[in-house]
Order: sequence, then C-alpha cells, then structure tokens
Amino acid sequence: MGTRFFRYVRDPKVGTWRKLAGLLAVLYFVSPVDAVPDFIPLFGWLDDLGVLSAAALFMVREVQRYSPGGPAASPEDVAGDGLPRDEAGQPRVPTLRRHG
Repeated sequence: MGTRFFRYVRDPKVGTWRKLAGLLAVLYFVSPVDAVPDFIPLFGWLDDLGVLSAAALFMVREVQRYSPGGPAASPEDVAGDGLPRDEAGQPRVPTLRRHG
C-alpha cells in the first residue's frame, strides 16, 4: 500500500483537498486550538483521536479505491460494500476453507 499511496499523492488527477486530508488532521492534532481544549482530561484528547482516526480511515479508503492510470471508476464499479478488491476490481471474499 505504500507505493500506491505515493502514486496517489503524486497523481495530478486526484483532488488537492483529498491529498491534504491527512496533513490537515495532523495539523489539527498539533495545533493548540482545538474544538475541545486538551487541558480537559480525556475529552480533550478524544477529539484529537477522533479527527486523526477519521482522516486515517478516509485516506486508507481513498488509496484502496485509487487505480493509477486507469479510467475513472463509475458509481457502478465502486460497490461501496467494504470488501477488499484485487487489481481487476473483483471482490476478494475471505473463505473459511483450509488450503492444502
């Protein structure tokens, strides 16, 4: 996933705001200005954790859906079912069968 992430970041067809989502979350984390101040025990840290978690989830999903150099995915191609997909876009459904 590391090389795909770097291709995603370097691709000019990907929107700038999508690339900056992770960076903005980190800036919010280190910023002294928060929605809930950090000096309030537990709640001050939970808002930072929530923002970082949401940004990480967003970036992981974006990079997983990214197909470098390929045609733009239509809404029919992206099922939104949460299943991992192989290079051809087919769902990889885990099975309980033992191999061997």
